[in-house]
Amino acid sequence: MEELKRVVSAPFKKNLAGSLPEKDFEFSLAFDLKWFSPKTASEVKSRALEAGLLSLKDGALSPCFDVESVRLPHAFKPPENFLELKEKPGKSGNSSAGRHREELSFEQILDFVSADTGVNRQRLVSEINSMQDRLAYLVDIRIVALIVAKKFGCDIDGVLGKVSRVVLGSLDYA
Repeated sequence: MEELKRVVSAPFKKNLAGSLPEKDFEFSLAFDLKWFSPKTASEVKSRALEAGLLSLKDGALSPCFDVESVRLPHAFKPPENFLELKEKPGKSGNSSAGRHREELSFEQILDFVSADTGVNRQRLVSEINSMQDRLAYLVDIRIVALIVAKKFGCDIDGVLGKVSRVVLGSLDYA
């Protein structure tokens, strides 16, 4: 997660911006920094949204963490196999890739919780980020979102099984 956080923070640091249009974010990763192909830059954006490191509103991406607190080592460049390394925890190969398409994204969970509780997304993201900090980013952002949802009285029974299956890597859970 730390490596992804470093990569995500770079375009915002380079452009001295608090938010960037989606295409500018991808362009920065692919062409300004020359770290990834345009396709891989788009995948990085998707992964960061899934992980709750970025939020998307009206076509603009905003970091969900303090970009200034992220230290980029001098001449930092992510490894060539950066995205492959991010997939390894699932360790079930191609079958996990199929399940990823079925999972609820962080954004979808936020929408669900906000609709169920009436709490606005900004407050939810703030609460989730605060809890993530307290948990030292050791817990998947979607699980943290569900914990915060319970705190606000949300009925999470309908999504708990689906999120748990993806996060725990078990098809027969819940």
